[in-house]
Amino acid sequence: MLLTRTSMNELSSDECLDLLMTHRPRVGRLAYDDAGGPVVFPMDYIADGKLIYFHTAPGSTLLAALEMRQVTFEIDHVEHQPETRTPVVREQSWSVLAFGRLRTLTDEDELAQVRESPLRPWAHDEDRYYLRMDVATLAGRRFV
Repeated sequence: MLLTRTSMNELSSDECLDLLMTHRPRVGRLAYDDAGGPVVFPMDYIADGKLIYFHTAPGSTLLAALEMRQVTFEIDHVEHQPETRTPVVREQSWSVLAFGRLRTLTDEDELAQVRESPLRPWAHDEDRYYLRMDVATLAGRRFV
């Protein structure tokens, strides 16, 4: 097996924002610590600058929005060889982390905008809460 050396280049805040806003599919991972340890949820999202919007049914994600001081949201993209599905690290492979606070949306105008957005639930629960992450810090890297 031939191994090649991979290096990482840091992405600027603007590059991270661009990837958050243009990445498809709009799915990432929301992570936080609760009393039992780290928790990670796959979440669909929309991003508008340094604001990331999610929706959720009542439960642990909503509790995190109300109780946590900081959460982390991660998106990434890794190129694969189609025939083997093994990772191929190229300039197209990258990872972005957003750190910030999560809160429930209560502003009626903002709620109306998010409800009109392409953000769609995976499960069709009657009780739906919309969340907003105010991003304080972005970090990203591209693998070359």
